[in-house]
Amino acid sequence: MPPAFVEQIRRAFPQHTILEAWDFETIRRLLPDADIAFTPFVDRDIFPTLTRLRWIQAPAAGVGHLLYPEMLTSPVVLTNAGGIRAHSIAEHVLGVSLALARQLPLTLRHQTKHEWIQHQLEGGGVSRIRTLRGARMGIVGLGAIGTAIANVASAFGFRVSAIRRRAEGAPPAGVDEVLTPDALPALLAKSDVLVLSVPLTEATRGLIGRAEIAQMKRGALLINIARGKLIVDDAVVDGLRSGHLGGAALDVFAAEPLDAASPYWDLPNVIVTPHTSGAMEDYYTPLVALFSENLRRFEAGLPLLNVVDKAAGY
Repeated sequence: MPPAFVEQIRRAFPQHTILEAWDFETIRRLLPDADIAFTPFVDRDIFPTLTRLRWIQAPAAGVGHLLYPEMLTSPVVLTNAGGIRAHSIAEHVLGVSLALARQLPLTLRHQTKHEWIQHQLEGGGVSRIRTLRGARMGIVGLGAIGTAIANVASAFGFRVSAIRRRAEGAPPAGVDEVLTPDALPALLAKSDVLVLSVPLTEATRGLIGRAEIAQMKRGALLINIARGKLIVDDAVVDGLRSGHLGGAALDVFAAEPLDAASPYWDLPNVIVTPHTSGAMEDYYTPLVALFSENLRRFEAGLPLLNVVDKAAGY
């Protein structure tokens, strides 16, 4: 966090002592004195010693690394930054969907060679370029990010089906139908573009493997902006090489940075981005605003925003 935002918090809350930590060791040294931690890391080995700690505000949406058993059973409240990057991620999803459908990765590879590939893209009366208006987008995970994706996609002309834990209630704006997780095979079978925006939990680890890829429409596009371990890489690579998957846009990977030897780099129907789908010009203004609002609520004894369901994992 830029120091100017730390000073902003100090000015807004002069009644509190704000301790700054800019490295792991300092975080570990200062946490025992903290009632509140605005930090991405609270190491498991020191957590039992943090007897004053009452609330952790994580600066990101994903908090799986904080959900160790001691945290799960403690009264410490955990809040995340879910939703702040939602619209940026939605724009990214639409952008890579268009790029894959318009064969831009292939075109750009040939551009670097100064090769004109019009016949390859449209020759023989068959076009490899697809239009997306009226296509079906399946979204797995309908939280803040999934809902933002649905809003942007539906405005562009997609028909949207989505999966969330509970399907009761009216679908959010832009969503034609809401399905429960047991309906994943049906969603796979009818989606032209499949977007993964679900948290990584034991239930979702390896969610898309060989069986699931076989259930997808031939030529469907796979987009993962959630967590790399949601997919089984070998199965996805084989699906891309065989043509059963028409393309993939992958922003997250099981191990990051992505290994230079990964086949994803060289597959012509893959877009690799370096975990930047949520990148935005100014992340800290809304993040500090969220923390400040939560701190006011904490002082007043009111419910906090973005409280993580520790049992569910998000």
